Amino acid sequence: MKQLLTILFLFSLILSSFAQNETFELDNSGIISGEKKFSNGTITITQDSRLRQIIKRHIEVNNNKFDGWRVQIFFGSGQSAMAQAQNAKKKFLIRYGNKNGAYIVYDSPFFKVRVGDFRTKAEALFFKTQIDKTFPQSWVIKDKVYYPIESIE
Repeated sequence: MKQLLTILFLFSLILSSFAQNETFELDNSGIISGEKKFSNGTITITQDSRLRQIIKRHIEVNNNKFDGWRVQIFFGSGQSAMAQAQNAKKKFLIRYGNKNGAYIVYDSPFFKVRVGDFRTKAEALFFKTQIDKTFPQSWVIKDKVYYPIESIE
């Protein structure tokens, strides 16, 4: 009888170990700190803040964006702001071409038109002086920009 109880005990122990194998997925933004509660316990995941910075930098690089500068040529809100932003972008593209890049940004409730992908503020300020006659209300602003395409001649 004692052997039967020992066998049943071992059998139930083995079955309970299989029943506790639950899995979960972290969100797809990389390794994150967090806590997940299961029926039989809690799993806590921690990470160094530097690891989060490295992952963020990796995502930025792979999205071809980094901290840089642009010149904002339009800023407005209201019912006609989208049309005004499109007109400002069109005016810029006709006058200066697409080599500098022109972007419409919607930051509720404002529409903005930003141009250029500059690594330094000095480059953006120089470009601003070139477009001042056409866009006198423009100003330089820090933004996430695309890597400028260097022309090889």
